[in-house]
Amino acid sequence: MEDKIREEFILKFEAERLKLKEERNERIKEYWENLPMFETCEDVPAIPRVDEKEYKKFYVPKLIAAGAIPKADLVDNQFYYGEYRNANVGKWLAEKNVFEHWRYKFGFRIDECNHFEDDDGFALFVPIRLANKDEIEKYLNTK
Repeated sequence: MEDKIREEFILKFEAERLKLKEERNERIKEYWENLPMFETCEDVPAIPRVDEKEYKKFYVPKLIAAGAIPKADLVDNQFYYGEYRNANVGKWLAEKNVFEHWRYKFGFRIDECNHFEDDDGFALFVPIRLANKDEIEKYLNTK
């Protein structure tokens, strides 16, 4: 009898969890449908974890429509301002197909990350404009 009650509770709990997850996903999708234009890197929302097809067909175009710079428009060795977990300025390296940036991990060091169109499961850089002189200077003097 106790096992049956426990099993019913687990099934009810799981059904409620799935319902809440679905409602949350619907709210996220609704927000992305009406994504405002990016003015600062703080305006770039967290990118949800979804399958590759949905990411490329829905989320990438929404980022671009809100002001994120497509990979095809990036200029080699140019500094960009945008959103990344560890930095707001990154230098596009076309030959390597990555952004280079300073990060702090047991001291400052140069690291690399992908453009948001090349999701590899790790944090992605979302460039929204060219970096200005002050941002580049600050970036270059980070050590």
